Amino acid sequence: MNSLEIIALIFIVISLIKLVTISFSPKAWYSTTNPLVKMIWNKYFATVFSLFFGGLILFYLLAEISIVQVFVAVMFTFFLAILTVAPNIKKVIKTVANHLEEEKLFSKYWFPAFIWIGLMVWVLWEILYKKF
Repeated sequence: MNSLEIIALIFIVISLIKLVTISFSPKAWYSTTNPLVKMIWNKYFATVFSLFFGGLILFYLLAEISIVQVFVAVMFTFFLAILTVAPNIKKVIKTVANHLEEEKLFSKYWFPAFIWIGLMVWVLWEILYKKF
């Protein structure tokens, strides 16, 4: 079993645990009184956790596929996310719109925006560099 298969299996196990848990008790997974939820959804922990594991997974992905292929997989995931929220799309759009009105977009989101811009430049470089 290679590293990507191990990562996929870990994700499947966590996803199955989540699906079973929220099927019986959604609050058990998302409750703000749950100490594990408090720890994980702390903005600092979530940032460090995401950077570390996202970087680690990207490292293993790039050993197997190109950054362009990773970006296309991200696009696929984006459409799956839309499919997931589609039944409540009006609530989602309203919540996002309210959030963006209350916040200065780049004052809180400059770091992820910087990462996205860097990734987009990297993908453009790969695409254009290979054509010329």
